[in-house]
Amino acid sequence: MRRLGTIVCLLAPSAARAQLPPVGVPPGVARFELDGAFDIWDDRFVEGTKEPIGAGLLSSSLGATLLASLAGTEARIRGITGIADYQLELGQVSADVLAERGTAMFGLSLGLTRSLTVFGRIPLVRSRVQQALALDPTGANVGPSPGLVEQAVFFQQFDGALSTLASRLAAGDYDADPAQRALAQATLDAGGSLRGELFLLLADPETASPFVPAASSEAGAAITGRVGALQTTLATSLGVAGFSAVPALPAAVATESDIQSFIGDPAGPLGLVLEGSLVTFRGDAEGGVSYTLTDQWDRGARRGGLRAAVEGLVRFPTGVLARTDRLFALGTGDGQTDVELRGTLNLGSGPWGARVEAGYNRQFAANFLGSPAPPALTVVRRDPGDAVTLAVRPFFRIARTFALIGALEHQSRGRDDVTYASDADAIPGVDPDLLAEGTDARATLLALGVTYSNPGALRPGGRGLPVDAGWSYERVLSSGRGIVADVHRVRARLRVYFGVF
Repeated sequence: MRRLGTIVCLLAPSAARAQLPPVGVPPGVARFELDGAFDIWDDRFVEGTKEPIGAGLLSSSLGATLLASLAGTEARIRGITGIADYQLELGQVSADVLAERGTAMFGLSLGLTRSLTVFGRIPLVRSRVQQALALDPTGANVGPSPGLVEQAVFFQQFDGALSTLASRLAAGDYDADPAQRALAQATLDAGGSLRGELFLLLADPETASPFVPAASSEAGAAITGRVGALQTTLATSLGVAGFSAVPALPAAVATESDIQSFIGDPAGPLGLVLEGSLVTFRGDAEGGVSYTLTDQWDRGARRGGLRAAVEGLVRFPTGVLARTDRLFALGTGDGQTDVELRGTLNLGSGPWGARVEAGYNRQFAANFLGSPAPPALTVVRRDPGDAVTLAVRPFFRIARTFALIGALEHQSRGRDDVTYASDADAIPGVDPDLLAEGTDARATLLALGVTYSNPGALRPGGRGLPVDAGWSYERVLSSGRGIVADVHRVRARLRVYFGVF
């Protein structure tokens, strides 16, 4: 979800780029900026194909593939039972997810000269994810482990039988019959190995699995059968009696409550909160300068003309990242410093015109808490891929200050470079680059809206309070690469100018 949040931020250009009014501010004038946006989505594009956010869990088999902490249990059961293709099954899981993000951007710009403007902005962000997780135990083949106490008699008798067999071998009880002695030695070796694996699965405080094969399942029958065959050999062929107990296996498969308790146990291997997430906090603040190259827009009675400006800004990691104890979560910031350059060109004649914009965002590396092999968390160093945007925003002015506006914007983001922060943080056998999957993203946005721009007293002969305002609706038109949220976005803008000096 951290990657999803990153792409959402990519798709949310600042309102300064979406406006038709000038980028800069006249000398001695301050501009107060209040921009708002509301995003909502329940789908995403994955390599160009649209799917629900929770598609990764939809109708998935809940086992070691999704719950990596059970992989060791699954491998151990294969070894004990001899079922080479055994898969631990807890049933089916699906998720219905709805994500929302509301942003209020407060900013202030100050014109220092006719061309140079400085500005600063800080957002207040409310990120919310609602989720409905459905766990269906249908098809499960394991149940909750009965616990250490229930296994005590079985292992006591098992240990006693092996000890007796070892003593009889050492005393030479089977030496008169070489075949029987070979059988006794082989039984002792095989029995010791079986005992060790069963103890690790059922009773070892460090490795015992929370779920073990149900007695009625194929694996449960194989475990019971293997123990029974050993008991028969000991009693009938080797004269070692007294071992009749069987391992305690669950009579029923896991219920939905059992699965939820395992996933949500704060002291367990996952410790995931199965509820949604809600975060209200500041976002990533930014500050920078803009330089107006030329401004020949709406001079005198003529509408249109030419206007061009460039901007440079630094974005600071003042927001918070998504929580790691949620299946789906969003934060309020990206967690690293950005340096962004933008260029804006306005062209128009009469009521028609267009704004052309281009931007390049250099995203710098930072350390994050990540999970390339869930549920294990470690510190990784992520260098986000740089982002490039290109937009064309045509407009038609119904009146001198009021216009209908459309927009077509293409955005491209490079793949993240993810490494372990240090050798001590490395997870053996796990490539941290797994966290970069889907970050190499491409998307095209379409927007429609209205804009109002009245320069008022800022223009010679003008009257009234200078005000800029606008409203727009934006959608992701297409995406051909990476993971991109299919966002519905409503954006509003209000900017008021005041003379300062």
